[in-house]
Amino acid sequence: MSIKAISPLDAAFLLIESDDMPWHAALLMLFTLPDDAAASFVPDLVDRMRGPHKPVSPFNLAPAYAKMPQLPFVREVDTIDVDHHVVVHSLPRPGGEDELNSVIGELHSRRLDPSRPLWELHLIEGLADNRFAAFIKIHHSLADGVTGMRRLLQWLTPNPAADPCSPLFTVGPSGRIEAPATPRRGLRTARKQLAARATAGHELSRTIYEMMRRTYAGQALTVPYRTPKTVWHGRIDSDRSIAYTQFELSRLKALADATDTKFSDIAFYTCGSALRTYLAEHADVPSTPLTAGVPMSTRDENDDRPGSAFGFITVDLATNIADPIERLQTIARSNATATEQLSHLSEPGLVLQPVLANGPMIAALALRFGKRTPAAFGLVMSNIPGPKVQLYLDGARLDALVPVSVPMHNSPVNMTCIGHGDKITFGIAVATRKVPDVGHIAAGLEKAIVDLERQVAARKAA
Repeated sequence: MSIKAISPLDAAFLLIESDDMPWHAALLMLFTLPDDAAASFVPDLVDRMRGPHKPVSPFNLAPAYAKMPQLPFVREVDTIDVDHHVVVHSLPRPGGEDELNSVIGELHSRRLDPSRPLWELHLIEGLADNRFAAFIKIHHSLADGVTGMRRLLQWLTPNPAADPCSPLFTVGPSGRIEAPATPRRGLRTARKQLAARATAGHELSRTIYEMMRRTYAGQALTVPYRTPKTVWHGRIDSDRSIAYTQFELSRLKALADATDTKFSDIAFYTCGSALRTYLAEHADVPSTPLTAGVPMSTRDENDDRPGSAFGFITVDLATNIADPIERLQTIARSNATATEQLSHLSEPGLVLQPVLANGPMIAALALRFGKRTPAAFGLVMSNIPGPKVQLYLDGARLDALVPVSVPMHNSPVNMTCIGHGDKITFGIAVATRKVPDVGHIAAGLEKAIVDLERQVAARKAA
């Protein structure tokens, strides 16, 4: 059995996981069946996954010690139990969005089994309009959003008439963990790592100084641990709810052009404004702005390593500002300043930066402080590049990709967006008891866009 140490960031994900706070990311995919599909289409998909298929990275990686999964080591397996990892669910026909979301919320609330590779694929049949769904869960210590999306693109095909797809867990690189190094090679590697970490330490010290300097100078750099408390502040349990809204990409890009901002600024504005509307419904819009913790991928197009690779910025969501355009402009300034600061770090610095930026929160979560955990940000927001072409699974058309990620103590809302062709989908995952009526947040996304469109039109007419 090969065992390998994982990165500090991936180790943190294993360390802080609990029954109340499972640490897997997930993706819901909605498909339309081909017109000539057999009634057994979904079970047939599973049948083809059984057999002598060899899993590849990251689908072949499990915690090295199942009784102590918090340890920062993974092991490689050569075989998997398909019936554990791939499960079919049948909704009473015709299943609607509410029934599907209820199933997804229940599946998302459960921790992955640490005695096995940390992923599951759930296929859900019985949806209305000749559709079915696939829900993929994978632990954040094995893959981030970019890696997961790349695996998906390798699993599906742009050709609706292509041969049947290979099992998901067999696509991608072989991913075999390297054999233990010789003592000489290990010493050489250790020296390089120490030198890289020394450089990273210097860079991060300089970054902390710059954060403090800019903060006290009143500049636009938003720092962690300054988000206000809201009605949803406190400890969460494992119950989860999801919602999602889809927009035409051209609609959001038009707003970016009209306001001289970036697409990411519009995405942050949309999410922050939806939260402002939700909090207003509960008479709890804080006088200081909510902040978003935003992972920024550091992978190049050839980086297929397992695990997570991203830096972390904090963005002011300007939820205390009533005017939509002024709110957007504040967000844009904060986004630009934070992104510019992150760009100065080398790769070793970027490896350590997310752990350092969230250090007090990680330590408190690891010690199971619950509601006493300091909140580094109000919520986590991500933007994951998706496929630009139409894709198929054994002839079934992919209609939507819905990201479903990790709520946390004191930050029980996670919002992620994924582009798919000419559309973008905003997925919302919440801790149900802290944030009831998640559909109101989804409705607030549309309201945010409409409000901004009206303001832009009014300024043009003036």
